[in-house]
Amino acid sequence: MKDGDDGHDAGNLNISTLNIKYPIIIWWNPLTGDLGKVKSCDGVTKCLFTTDRHFQHHPKTKVFLFYGSDFNMVDLPLPRKSHHEWGLFHEESPRNNYILTQEEVITLFNHTATFKRSSDYPLTTQYLQKLEDLWDKKYFVPFEKKDSNRLTSPVVYIHSDCNPPSDRDSYVRELMKYIQVDSFGRCLHNKDLPARLQNQVIMDDKELYHILAQYKFTLAIENAICDDYITEKLWRPLTLGSIPIYKGSPTVRDWLPDNQSAILIDDFSNPQELAKYLHFLLQNDEEYQKYLTYRSSGIKNEKLVKVMRARAWGVNDYEKINFITGFECFVCRRIHENFQREGRNEKPHFYLASGEHLSCPRPQAFELARQSAINFYLHMFDRSKIEARDLRLRVIRN
Repeated sequence: MKDGDDGHDAGNLNISTLNIKYPIIIWWNPLTGDLGKVKSCDGVTKCLFTTDRHFQHHPKTKVFLFYGSDFNMVDLPLPRKSHHEWGLFHEESPRNNYILTQEEVITLFNHTATFKRSSDYPLTTQYLQKLEDLWDKKYFVPFEKKDSNRLTSPVVYIHSDCNPPSDRDSYVRELMKYIQVDSFGRCLHNKDLPARLQNQVIMDDKELYHILAQYKFTLAIENAICDDYITEKLWRPLTLGSIPIYKGSPTVRDWLPDNQSAILIDDFSNPQELAKYLHFLLQNDEEYQKYLTYRSSGIKNEKLVKVMRARAWGVNDYEKINFITGFECFVCRRIHENFQREGRNEKPHFYLASGEHLSCPRPQAFELARQSAINFYLHMFDRSKIEARDLRLRVIRN
């Protein structure tokens, strides 16, 4: 254990009797590699973070943290004692663990860090490193050069996670009937990347960025539809200067650089109508370039600017903490704040997540007449509703 004050050999000691100085926070589903470490969040506030489950019944153990994608309803720290709190860190797609999107389960947690803005420690902008990326010209291809490039179609699609619950492939397959689309990924593949880039894990490569920046439009469709679930699918084309054709978070307008920086699929009745509009933009340069004005005139979305400027954590930014450490310290500070309140004979705060911290609707196919592509996810979602009720009852009984 990396703890200068409280190091020990778990195999030779009764952990419940160890004299630990700080409140203990256990990563029940480890997201970090630390077996144990005292972290100082502000020079004064300290907590012992550990993945060692032997500490489950230690009197100083206050919080159990769960990584959402690895949350397992049959592997929980039960019985749950009255002073035990649970924290959830879930920045990934809701489809990774549908049970967490059910109100019966999310309200079992006291502290949350999710992609939803309403969570305790929101991670909505996790895929945008910094505001300046939105007008950076490192990969930007001027309009006139894009227009003269005859080697590419006007639209690019690059996905290798096929037939996800958003049913994006069904939509793109129909769109392809009305406008040419270059599809580099495994899904609907019709064009090859250079050999070095054909390994699908290479998605943040400079050469790939230069290729994608040549396209006037990028199909940017999330794998799941949920408020505030916004990934690199949106931010990458915005930073490269390719207009995103977006389907995903219904609240995406709250996060766009301005009111006309992305084309939203939901604004069109069907793929044919969308294609008609894209052809219109291809024939009207002035209308097309309106979607790129944020790169020169600045970000008009004051909410986005405010959130990014106030964000305490960073992404690949060595001057700021990462969001995992940020959430750990957020929980640690809450514990110490309650210690201070109790020391003043004040009632401690009781924290409890609400359904809004991770609620997501049932998946829905683009073409309602043919749902075979997402039947698996529909079954998963429906089953999670039953499992959620069973899980909540089991926790309460314990």
